[in-house]
Amino acid sequence: MSQEIVLAVQNAATLNEFLRRELPKLLGAEESPQAQESAAANSAVSNSKIRRLIFSQNVWVSQAPSQAQDARGGAFFLCKNPSLFLKKNARVKVFIDKEKFFYQKENDDIKFELDDSRVLYEDDAIIVVNKPPRFPSEATFARDRDNLQAAAVRYLHKKIGLEKNPPYCGMVHRLDRDTSGVILFSKQRAANAALFAAFDSSGAELAGKSERAAQKIYAAICASAGSFGLANNSSHGQKAAAIFGQEKDSFSVQNYLGRVSPKSQAAKWGFVPKEKGGKFARTDFKILQKKDGLVFVQAKLLTGRTHQIRVHLAQSGLPILGDVLYGGRPAERIFLHAHVLDLPHPISGQPLHFEAPLPPEFSALL
Repeated sequence: MSQEIVLAVQNAATLNEFLRRELPKLLGAEESPQAQESAAANSAVSNSKIRRLIFSQNVWVSQAPSQAQDARGGAFFLCKNPSLFLKKNARVKVFIDKEKFFYQKENDDIKFELDDSRVLYEDDAIIVVNKPPRFPSEATFARDRDNLQAAAVRYLHKKIGLEKNPPYCGMVHRLDRDTSGVILFSKQRAANAALFAAFDSSGAELAGKSERAAQKIYAAICASAGSFGLANNSSHGQKAAAIFGQEKDSFSVQNYLGRVSPKSQAAKWGFVPKEKGGKFARTDFKILQKKDGLVFVQAKLLTGRTHQIRVHLAQSGLPILGDVLYGGRPAERIFLHAHVLDLPHPISGQPLHFEAPLPPEFSALL
């Protein structure tokens, strides 16, 4: 049940900082001191949930220290800016459901430690890793949640000796949590400029090139129109039927992509016109195999937009198996694998080729 809480600002602070500090303690006022301390230290609450509470129009602010009557139209005004600076003696009104606020969904990340079997290549400048699925590439809002970058730091730290400071390990590009395969980290800052340029789609466009210097090829398993129940008279069903019906074994998708979901919901991308901020995206697809209503697809990225392959396949009527966010059939994982990465070495300029073998669950379906 939603309740109304009014907080007085004792010391000037931004709105999100103030709520991070005060709201968990107040909501846990009837609990034990240990419970209050735990609530106040909850990093998941103090980051994403506080911002969601603000963006969902449940926070009202009065900068006036008076006891003026408020409701929702008096001295208080609706605030959706987490960075709003609160003056001393200001008041903040929050409408909140305590039970829902403190509920924390458990993630199903795997436990993972990087070892030699997962390292595809390493030298003084870079380390290339075969990422497992169901494991984040980098740190999230939840500070105690493990990730591949942290695992790479631990791996490198052990090699140089734990008595020394942790080594540098820079994030150059990312893979979605449920995507497996080739991912590269920088081991020295001097390599970063060349690496970022190689992965930068906009840089290639400005230079008049059709592709980035870094070439990435993915493998995906999708459901056909018939197996997924798509109507053949729908646009997606017609596209999927044409592909699965052997009318063509390769196709390309190019359009402009941007975020189409509200900030308070799961991040979802889709078509957004260029004039409204959409970024150009192109993917070339090749059909490698069709079996039992499934389509084994090779995807070559010519640009590197968020969720690009997932969106482009869904728009073609072939959502990736397990990718329920974009209409895919539920499965044990999202069947998307970063198979190949080609790029010039950031220091020497020599061409490099890395390949992560298909995971066993791919082979089992094929």
